[in-house]
Order: sequence, then structure tokens, then C-alpha cells
Amino acid sequence: MSMVTEVRSATVEATPAEGAATSAMLPLPGRPGARVLAVRLVGLGILVPLLLTLPYALKWAGPAYALDFGLVVAMATLSISVLAWIGEITLATLAQMGLGVVGLYFLEQHGVPFALVLPIMAVASIPVSLVIGMFALRLRGVYFAIATLAFAYLAQKTVFQTYLGGQGGFDQVIPRPSYASDDYRLYYLLMGSLLAIAVVCALVRRSWIGTRIAALRDSEMAFAVLGHSPARYKLFTVCMAGAIATIAGIFYGILQQVVPANYFSPILAVLYFAYAVVGGFGSIVGAIAAGIVFGTLPKYFDSLSEGRFVGYDQFFAGFLALLIVLTARGGLHEVGRRLWRRIEGRRV
Repeated sequence: MSMVTEVRSATVEATPAEGAATSAMLPLPGRPGARVLAVRLVGLGILVPLLLTLPYALKWAGPAYALDFGLVVAMATLSISVLAWIGEITLATLAQMGLGVVGLYFLEQHGVPFALVLPIMAVASIPVSLVIGMFALRLRGVYFAIATLAFAYLAQKTVFQTYLGGQGGFDQVIPRPSYASDDYRLYYLLMGSLLAIAVVCALVRRSWIGTRIAALRDSEMAFAVLGHSPARYKLFTVCMAGAIATIAGIFYGILQQVVPANYFSPILAVLYFAYAVVGGFGSIVGAIAAGIVFGTLPKYFDSLSEGRFVGYDQFFAGFLALLIVLTARGGLHEVGRRLWRRIEGRRV
């Protein structure tokens, strides 16, 4: 009995020393090293000129319209990724984009300048988002996805085929603002708007609101027990995602100018959801990267082949998406994070 007691006391006495030795071996948190800072500065120095000259650098591959379309798809994909913060899947993104196009057409018919169209439609999207948010309060998972799909079908059969001229498009061309009169100028407007939205999303996610949204996604019951309102944060996230999708629809209307009603088919919403998964479900940078890649590459592929391989662009996009999902469960976000950490010399 005494031997057992001595062994126990020796173990207890040795534990703090072992813990101190182990903690001494662990790296202490602090500022990034010189190599990490140098890599980040070089990366920023490459990224900024690349974004400024990208439409002209890719002029050999096709028109700047392809890149503009990719930015619109990236904005819509980011909307889906934002709703993933509460762990929900939405298939109503294209329906909300269509509402943005209808609102743009209506406001421009009444002489509202484009600078006011974006904030007006972002606020006007809140009632529609609240309707979708009511589904989120009662349904979860696949049932919520089916409810948003039903909402998209209702919008397709009522609003879009009425205001968008049936299966055709608008009777009149949507005019572009003077500072975005061509595809190259529109690129800078789109890129600036997308970066601004991404910064807002990042700030929200890093704030106390984002912390509570993450806690809500992990356990709604525990979140409610702590005294927080799950409905309030769910509705906030749904409204935020809906505003982004509506703004994406406004830019799509400006880019396309003559908008077909069948573009907002709910079937395409499944494709956009796949883009969000490939980018990394819930990731901001991954959603933007996936939207640009899968929105731009098919357009450039079609331009380079001069239309001889129509349909193969979708095969290529599907094959690339399958390859990314099989090799990295976290999508492009995980691939980029691993690569960047290797460049910085940090452990993956």
C-alpha cells in the first residue's frame, strides 16, 4: 500500500515538471517572423498590380466580359458561403439576384442614379430575406434547402416571367453608368465592390457577432441556454446573404444589359452551391476564388475554341470541381492555406 502511495506521489510531483518542459518546447505566440512578413509583403506587391492589370493581361484569351461575369458569380457564391456560417444551404440565391435585376430596371425607369440603386436595393432585399429567414427558424438542413428551392420556383414562375418578358428578356436595354461604360471599366467597379463586400464579411466574422454566429452553428441549444436569441442571429445572417445576392443581381443586369428570364432558373442555383462547396463551405476567400475560376474559365474556353467545343467547358469545370473535392475536403480555401503556409515556412 505504501509503495502504491509513493508511486502516485512521484507521478504527481513529476507532472508539473513535465508540463513545464513541454510548454517550453512549444512556440510562444507573438508577432510573425521576418520571413513571414517578407512573404506577405511580396504577395501583396504581386496581388495588387495583378488585380489592376488582369483584364488587359488576359486580353489574348478573350473579352473582359468573361472576367466581369466571373466576378458576378464570385459575389453570388459569397452569398451562399455567408449563409453557411449558420450551417444552412440555400437554393434561392439566383431568385434574389433576379429581384435585384427587377429592382434595378424599375429604379432606372424612374431616373434613380446608380449610386443610390445599390443601397436602396440592399435595404429592399431585407423583407424578402425575412420571408426566407422564417423558413430557417422552423426548418434546418435539407428541409430548409427544399423550402428555399420552392421559393425560387415561385419567384421564377411569377415575378421573373412577368417582369422579364416571359422566356425572353427586357424590352429595353439596361443602361450602364458612365463610369462603367465598357467591360474594362466595369471590371474595376465590380472588383472594388466585391473587395468592399469581402472586407465587411471578414469584419463581421471576426467581431462578436461572428463569434456568436459560430457558436450558434455549433450548438443551437447551448447558444439559447446562454441567454442568446438564435432567431435574431439567424435572421441577421440570412438578410446579409440576401443583400449580397441582390447586389450581385444588380451587377449582372448591368453586365448583361438584356437579361433573360430563364437565367434565374432554380436549377442553376445548385451549380452555384457547388461552387461554394468547392471554394470551401463558409470561406470568404475560397468562395471568391471558386466563383472567379468557375465563372471565368468556361467563358475564356469558349472564346479560345471559337465556339467549336460548346459544352466541354462545363465538362472541364465539373472535372476540376470533382478533383478539388476529392483531394481537399476544405476546397480551394484549404489548398490555398496549405500552399501559403509552405511558402511562409510554417507547418501545415
